[in-house]
Amino acid sequence: MITSKAEARAVLLSEGIKPTYQRLAILAAIRDNRSHPTIQTLHEKLVKRVPTLSKTTLYATLELFAGRGIVSPLHIDRTEIRYDGLARPHHHFHCRSCRKIFDLDIVCRTARRAECAGHRIDEVHGYFKGICKNCLSNNHKNLKCLRRNHHA
Repeated sequence: MITSKAEARAVLLSEGIKPTYQRLAILAAIRDNRSHPTIQTLHEKLVKRVPTLSKTTLYATLELFAGRGIVSPLHIDRTEIRYDGLARPHHHFHCRSCRKIFDLDIVCRTARRAECAGHRIDEVHGYFKGICKNCLSNNHKNLKCLRRNHHA
């Protein structure tokens, strides 16, 4: 998470990226958003603060950031790309019901070695899919309600 403009500026400068107002706003929006936003979600949020921001600029900036390892594009769902601002390696859980994506802290011993069977590992992507605990809880409550009303 980026806690200040100075920190965001430092991140961009360390990667050789000119820290423009739009780039700083985009970086802050992704790093401060743990919901793994889509382009559409990011654009809707950012255009309120930066009315001149086009989706083309947003796409180009995210591509630049991804190329430098500042953000990671997530291809968990074939219908959309999400963006993750958490730089350290971690896995994700995708809820098939509410479509939210959650970070999972699972240690992968093989990935930490940076090689496997003589192959160099550059990236690790771990995706789990299922129903999140919130949706399970809500479905359980809905089923109880349906049973209660059915027997009444």
